[in-house]
Amino acid sequence: MSASKLPSSIQKIEETNFDVYVGKAEDLMAAGLVRPEQFPPEGKRSASYLGGVVMSRRCRMDETYLRVCRRNDADMPWLVCVGLPRGELLKRRADAREKRRMEQARSVARCKAELARRELERMPGSERQFVCEAASSIRELTDIVFLRRLDEEKSWHGYRFSTETKESALMAVDAIIEALVQGEVIFDAERHAQIVEAHRAVIRAADPSFYAQLDKLSTPDASIFAGEAP
Repeated sequence: MSASKLPSSIQKIEETNFDVYVGKAEDLMAAGLVRPEQFPPEGKRSASYLGGVVMSRRCRMDETYLRVCRRNDADMPWLVCVGLPRGELLKRRADAREKRRMEQARSVARCKAELARRELERMPGSERQFVCEAASSIRELTDIVFLRRLDEEKSWHGYRFSTETKESALMAVDAIIEALVQGEVIFDAERHAQIVEAHRAVIRAADPSFYAQLDKLSTPDASIFAGEAP
């Protein structure tokens, strides 16, 4: 019986290696999908056949493959797997491989898009923001990585600087930051636009729906231009 003539009481699912039909035993038999003697006996969950011969282990799947299995569903208690002709089987397997390839490609594209979004979020949107971020980074690095413990007595190697020396170093850091704040900033607008567009292209390639969110990722907060203190 063709799929188009199946009664509504039978559900058909197309899998890669076979077609699955779910329903009641009488409906599946009436549709010519399984014979009474092919149902598994009491105490056994399923029965498999290849060319009409009972199979007790995994076997190849062709148009003679059949598997009948009990389900924990009172309304549709039986499942029948019917093998496919070779041409259809090869086509579905090729389609499944292509689907997996596309899914892997989309997964890689999504990972690249996520990295691109993060880069856009990190890009400074103005000269003021660039300077503030540079100064903040220097202050944080010198305090956490370099200067914090220079005058601590507890040290793994036993050496330390005096507190006065540390304070002098901190003043030097202040001078560096002041030089950055008062210094000249060179902005290459063309290069900036190229980088932004490269990130946008990666995001668009992963999912065109992301495009509507891109302006927010590369546009700085309005308060930066308002002259507010960072």
